[in-house]
Amino acid sequence: MIPARRTVLRAVGAAALLGLGSGCARIPVDSGIDSRTLSGRSHPGAPYVRALPPEPGATAQEVLAGFVQAGVGSEDDFAVARAYLTEEASAQWDPTARVTIYSGSKELQVREESEGHLVLALQAVAMVDARGVRSALAGPTPRELAVAVEEVDGQWRLREVPDGIFLSEAAFESLYSPARLYFLDARETHLVPDHRWVPLRRGAAAVLEGLAAGPSAFLEEAVGSHVPQTTVISDDAIESGADGTARVEVPAEIAELASQERLLAMSQLEASLRSLRVLSGVRLVQDGQDVDLGEERRVERALPGHRPLAAGETGVVSLADASSAEDPPQLVPDLAELEIASPAIIQGGGLAAARSRDGSTVLIASTDGSVPLREAATGTGFVPPRVDGAGWVWTSVGSSAGALLALSGQGAEQDAKVDALWLSGREVRALDVAADDTRMLVLSGESGEARLELCAVVRDADGTPLSLTEPVLVRTFLSDVTQICWYDETAVVMLGTDPSSEELRAQVLDLSGAVEQLPVPAPDTVSLAGSVVAETVWAASGSGQLRRMDGEGWQDVEVSGRDPGFY
Repeated sequence: MIPARRTVLRAVGAAALLGLGSGCARIPVDSGIDSRTLSGRSHPGAPYVRALPPEPGATAQEVLAGFVQAGVGSEDDFAVARAYLTEEASAQWDPTARVTIYSGSKELQVREESEGHLVLALQAVAMVDARGVRSALAGPTPRELAVAVEEVDGQWRLREVPDGIFLSEAAFESLYSPARLYFLDARETHLVPDHRWVPLRRGAAAVLEGLAAGPSAFLEEAVGSHVPQTTVISDDAIESGADGTARVEVPAEIAELASQERLLAMSQLEASLRSLRVLSGVRLVQDGQDVDLGEERRVERALPGHRPLAAGETGVVSLADASSAEDPPQLVPDLAELEIASPAIIQGGGLAAARSRDGSTVLIASTDGSVPLREAATGTGFVPPRVDGAGWVWTSVGSSAGALLALSGQGAEQDAKVDALWLSGREVRALDVAADDTRMLVLSGESGEARLELCAVVRDADGTPLSLTEPVLVRTFLSDVTQICWYDETAVVMLGTDPSSEELRAQVLDLSGAVEQLPVPAPDTVSLAGSVVAETVWAASGSGQLRRMDGEGWQDVEVSGRDPGFY
């Protein structure tokens, strides 16, 4: 059953609406829910919401309201919603084209625009396209739905409607689930998640269809896939057990691939299905037998490091034992005697980078002496460098000329500028590369406003950066954001200002749209870093006081340092 706190629209009676001759009708958006669990091959636990058909003698405005609210009922290709349309309009209407998510705290309004034409006004908060990619709007945004109506056998019906359906925030939360479609990085060593929203009734099937259709636009040039686009997914290939386990028949197009390609494709398939939160398990089946990819053979998701570090009084120090009174161990021998800031180390150790304290120099070194110390870039105002798993150090000057610097751990002759024309004229504040070596977060300032964007690094098969893709905007719920870093493969830790109180705040923002507020940081906090693997967040003040999140607050530690991070 759907949790009681969630409500879904149902069509309202004539008493709630005015007739066609009235200037405007107000439609309540919060009402009871009629639901049951679907059986058979539907997704386990998926809700069934009863969409109500048109009432005999309903006014044109009631028909429009009923059509909008019938978007909750997807059974039989939205048969109930189609009942509000003329035969011709029903044949042309595509309910899967998009979902407009509107605010459930505002009443919908219907007005007559002219004879035979109505307009429904709502406050949209997000859009989901046909591929399940969700775009959050900056806030509730007025949208209008214009329709044409006509009488058919004495009953009002809609003869012109836009494609797509409309759902309140509560209805969308009940009927859809976030999912991650996994593709492959350029070197085929990591799985790269692509965030989507799928209808719960077809959760597993929708995930498989999304994989076959390919990645979102911002990832297209940066990732690969061994799931053939010709893959045909049948609902009959998916069985849902009562315990929430999905038993999925490996499609023939994948089963017939060569050994290595088949392994990569099934790694994508399994990880994507496991991303559905309501599935308790996934079993891949081929010719009636369970398929075991084996821990050593499958390609895994890429998660951030768990070893904490910081810039010490000199050098890069470990925070693994921050309660000790002894001096913390140095992690990068060549930097041990230097005053540095913003250290970063490749996950697991090796290539390392840092800034000089004044930000005028980017230094490259290593934890094991494999990379000699060098001043890789000099100038003014470099943002904190970040190291990716392919052996590149990323940074930028604060005043961007439309490019980022990719500095090679192999030597200066391979250093490059990577175009990012969309950053031209902006102040770059921070950047971070995900553990999959593909997705990059870039925080910049434009006209005094913080702007967080997600793009992807296009590389050759050896991992050499070639370009950056056009970004997508990530909606933040803080103003004046000053720092961001990956927390896990789907979430970002950020430091900024509460727009209502103008006080310093820290939060974890999931790219699906969910927000977790962290304990209020001390007012002198200037930097933070978190890792879901380490299950903690570190913060630092400008004077070198380090704090670790402990339960519902921040605890001071004995070690002094700045710019915490993980590797």
